[in-house]
Amino acid sequence: MVTEIHNGTVIAWDGTKHVVINPGVVVFDGNEITFVGAAYDDTAEEVIDATGRIVMPGLINSHLHVTDTPFTQGYLEDIGDKGPAGSATNLVSLYKVLPEVRHATDPDAQVAAAECAFAELVRTGSTTVVELGYDYEVGGNGDIAITERVADVAGRMGLRAYSGPRYRTRHYGQSPDGSVFYEDYPDKGRARFEACVDFCQQWNGRYDDRLRTMLAPGQVDTCDAELLKETRRIADAHRLPIQLHAGQSPNEFRRVGVTEDRTTVEYLDECGLLGPDFIIGHGQVMSGDGDMNSMASHEVAALRDSQTTICHLPWVKARRGGVINSIQKYKDLGIRQSLGTDTFPFDLFNDMRMAAVVCKIVEHAADAAPSKDVFAMATTGGADALGRPDLGRLAPGCRADIVLVRIDTPKAAPVYDPFKFLVLTANGEDVDRVIVDGKTIVEDGRVQTIDVPAAVSRLNKASKRVWARLGL
Repeated sequence: MVTEIHNGTVIAWDGTKHVVINPGVVVFDGNEITFVGAAYDDTAEEVIDATGRIVMPGLINSHLHVTDTPFTQGYLEDIGDKGPAGSATNLVSLYKVLPEVRHATDPDAQVAAAECAFAELVRTGSTTVVELGYDYEVGGNGDIAITERVADVAGRMGLRAYSGPRYRTRHYGQSPDGSVFYEDYPDKGRARFEACVDFCQQWNGRYDDRLRTMLAPGQVDTCDAELLKETRRIADAHRLPIQLHAGQSPNEFRRVGVTEDRTTVEYLDECGLLGPDFIIGHGQVMSGDGDMNSMASHEVAALRDSQTTICHLPWVKARRGGVINSIQKYKDLGIRQSLGTDTFPFDLFNDMRMAAVVCKIVEHAADAAPSKDVFAMATTGGADALGRPDLGRLAPGCRADIVLVRIDTPKAAPVYDPFKFLVLTANGEDVDRVIVDGKTIVEDGRVQTIDVPAAVSRLNKASKRVWARLGL
């Protein structure tokens, strides 16, 4: 069916960048965009009036965790500890609270969490999401059936999702004396790795190709070189993208230096992971002092020339008292970047705002991280990281993943620069309609593909038994 969206302020793609057409028209036939421009002369079977709306490409949330995040709310905020020099280490949140919460969950609780998380994601304009599942820290002891159930939730809800169940050599935690311990799994995680690879092969392309899979080795300090090299071999053989957590904490950077006698970037490069299909989730601490300008020239060249993407998660970093130093530096170094929410809230508008504002603070410059660049990180940046030139853009030949954002409100009016409004003022509650693969799954701000009140009830019930198990 041919559908025309007209009378809106359209964020179009001109082949190299996002541009504004006001008023503009977007036409799609089935799940493919066929026309973007100022006027459409043919007829359409359905017409959507976008008066008072920005018509933009769906956001690409390229790093998040849905199975445990809802249970961490109230436990991760306003906590921390200090290192010997008074700097924040965040050991409590990363090495104690998160493992405790994951141990306390069970499969049904994880599915209930996923239902609400996916509903929030699509409600707030994320049309493509990258869900990174957990390993043995979660109830079910790494059973891949949990990943299958969560992927099924995303598929049935109508989202475009990449599912990456995680695997690793060892796990970590915080000892009673406050130190961090690392402990190998009995088989160094190989059985879990094989199960994840099988899942990726069996589930890739389901739900009319809206569900795809990726390889997701765990944190860089929890994976041995053999596992990472085998990850690259499987990725190349089956054309699967890869995402790995790295640059997450100073402790991690030091650990890699001790165990591998290399920096994080050197280790990833030696294992063959760097490439246009490889995403580094976090990327906050890629040098000893966390300043991107402190990376050696060969490290910068390795990241830039391989076209590796750094996926930034600015809100979760700011919430823990940290910053990315910085998004502007990464851009100036020519390194690709995308955005994700990681945890709560799953509103990528919130992370766009944090990315822009925190970068300005770090750089002491109001013109750092301009809104148009940050919007690109949340759209084409994520699409390019996934190898999807058909996503994150409103242009003929792209998938019909389209979001309508209200600008007929006192908060919005008047809109002189749509990019500045979307990045610095809007939030997910301004989203009016969401179309994924040509199908409307949010209309008038309400998710159409799931009973949201029932899902909220299931999650509230699950939270009581999860919290009852916590030893915090």
